[in-house]
Amino acid sequence: MHDIIINFKSTNSVIKSNMKNILPALTISILIIFSGCSNKQDKKAVSTTDISQPKTLKNLESKKRTKYDPCDCNERSQKIIDDAITTRLKFDSVKELKADKQSKTKVHELATSYIELAKKCFEVNNARLMIESECNNLKLLETKKDSLIKLGIQIELWSKK
Repeated sequence: MHDIIINFKSTNSVIKSNMKNILPALTISILIIFSGCSNKQDKKAVSTTDISQPKTLKNLESKKRTKYDPCDCNERSQKIIDDAITTRLKFDSVKELKADKQSKTKVHELATSYIELAKKCFEVNNARLMIESECNNLKLLETKKDSLIKLGIQIELWSKK
């Protein structure tokens, strides 16, 4: 019984010495956390539109547009796809289009331009390209690409031909 009491006392003293080392670090950590959380800032209510759409894209239409911003990229992509659709509709089939060397070359150049544009736009904007806005109409762009696919042209593949 006496051994148990001695072991308990020695274990208890080890715990106390460890607590003396941990206590200052723990206190400082807690103070840092509370001071960081209690900074006096304006506590305005944030609306869901502020969260769902970054401020840079909200005002994109009102700002002077730059080359390769999401709106420019969307507009240029749609133009390329429209040109490809127009070229394709001049023929009854893809086979006929491929037989016409000039039209085949034109679709190939459009596809290459589209891929290069997409790469550059993604390089500049990253995920901002995937945020829908008035001028970055992703649904319309996807609809046009689907139409082109239904006409037998998958633009991403034609750039390799």
